[in-house]
Amino acid sequence: MLHIQKTSYTSESMEILKTGGLHPTLDDCCSEDLGNQAPFIDRQWAKQMKKLHSPTVTEQTKHNIGQYPLTSGLASWVADSFKNYQPSNDAIALVQQSSTQLHEFFENERAISTGFHNLNLLELVYQVTLEAGTEILIAASKESDNVQAHTPIHSRGSLDDHFASWGKLLTGIECDPPAIAQIPFFLLLGQAFSLETYSARENYIYATLIAVDWMKCKNEESERFKLFEKRIYESVPALADQLSGEDRSFWRIAIAYISAMSKTEDIKNLPTPRRSYVDTKMDPYLLMAMRAFDGIGFVYMCSDGATFLDNKGMDSLIGSALPNDIIDLHTDIKSAETRNLLRLLYPNTLTIDQSVKAMSTVLSSMLCEIFRGHKRAHLEGREDGRIAASSIPYSLCRARRRQIFETMEIYIAKYPQFWDWVWRIHSHAKAQITEAGLDELLADALYRSMDQGPLPKSPRNAFFDPFFEMIEGDGPQLQGKNPLNVHEDLGQVISELSRLWHDQLLDPGKEAGWGRVFDEKSDALFGRAGDILHARGNVADEVFGFAVAYGHLSMALPYVAYHAIDAIILTYGIAS
Repeated sequence: MLHIQKTSYTSESMEILKTGGLHPTLDDCCSEDLGNQAPFIDRQWAKQMKKLHSPTVTEQTKHNIGQYPLTSGLASWVADSFKNYQPSNDAIALVQQSSTQLHEFFENERAISTGFHNLNLLELVYQVTLEAGTEILIAASKESDNVQAHTPIHSRGSLDDHFASWGKLLTGIECDPPAIAQIPFFLLLGQAFSLETYSARENYIYATLIAVDWMKCKNEESERFKLFEKRIYESVPALADQLSGEDRSFWRIAIAYISAMSKTEDIKNLPTPRRSYVDTKMDPYLLMAMRAFDGIGFVYMCSDGATFLDNKGMDSLIGSALPNDIIDLHTDIKSAETRNLLRLLYPNTLTIDQSVKAMSTVLSSMLCEIFRGHKRAHLEGREDGRIAASSIPYSLCRARRRQIFETMEIYIAKYPQFWDWVWRIHSHAKAQITEAGLDELLADALYRSMDQGPLPKSPRNAFFDPFFEMIEGDGPQLQGKNPLNVHEDLGQVISELSRLWHDQLLDPGKEAGWGRVFDEKSDALFGRAGDILHARGNVADEVFGFAVAYGHLSMALPYVAYHAIDAIILTYGIAS
């Protein structure tokens, strides 16, 4: 177990949490039994769906949020978007094999279920997500100027040695290749955000299996991933629920969905457009719901596997996917990835001013969701917001990219106005951190970013002032011997990252090729922190303290700058 000593907010921050965001959009969850309703009742997987039994054990669960204690009802806006969607004949034909495979998995889970999870609702959610994702693949393939996936972008993940010590620290097993440790690190970030009291080692190991299933379908070294997967099951037999006494079906659901979606992609190697926009003609709210579930963030919502699908939970799920899409847009276009919200929501007819305005709203809406996540975690006893807050640092360190600053250098070199656009996005986003912004659903905020509508006038909220000071170079929290409350040699890592990601990033005298140097230094510093913590053993307070600090720092200037890169791509296309 990893135990955490609880930390606290400043009195000022806690007061802002208590008094801000007091009028959220009211939630109207629909029935939890959608599978028996039109139009789903006519889907092949719904016709064959067996009845799910009530809980078979009487132990109290940490959460009790629905008819099945670990699954809430579905937000009405999601249910409506699903009900109004009828998959095309082409999508049904392409997805049939994967859909059948996914249904068989859920049937097996229903047979052994504890009854804690509403497996029928979860199957519906993931079957519709699979259908909608397939629809996107087909729409993308119909564009005239297309590209095929560029495999080496994915396969570079096999080189990520900076994750090696983190993998050993979290799982107790040598992750081979080290890139597998990226998803256990995401779990760590979430637990640090919500001040989790402990985490079973098996949860981190299950997280490696999700990484394996995703990577082995997209990587040149897929056999290496399969061998690691085999070794995991041989060395940790307690992963079986019967032996561990835990219901970890929520981990298996994520792995099953990833497998089904990957196999659908592999049936036909469909091309995708060279431009950013994929014109699906689908309801934007359906696309947002699809992306929320496609990101598999529900696995990390709560330590006991509770799945919140209400308004707040959907905000968390969308928020867990959005930073990935922001930082990955350039690479997703080159690698033929289609399920990126920025590719699905914003047409390429926007002027640069419109794109800057849209991306400032995307930034502010994400910050507002992180505020709501803090409020839920520390005032409402509900930790699901951790997946949104953890997504930014995960996106900046995760293995697949490895070209964060190398990509940034391309856009800075090509567009002299780059930093002007960055500071405009920063300023416009800062102005939208208001009570009205905090009360707005993330899905509604993203829709507003599409039509460029204003927020109603309301008082500004000061919760993120220290964050803005950090971006503007005035943050006292990064000064002194203990930056962001991290001490000694780990504090030195944070200080060096801060200087690299701010002072040196803004230095106009950087030599050509600085982007790759910045990537290598960032990886080396991240890896050094893992080495330090692994060498000390299971020192959980320091592990989680570093994770919190790394999370704060990751939200700073490079993250904001990527919104400018995306604004450029939406208007001018990708640079090369």
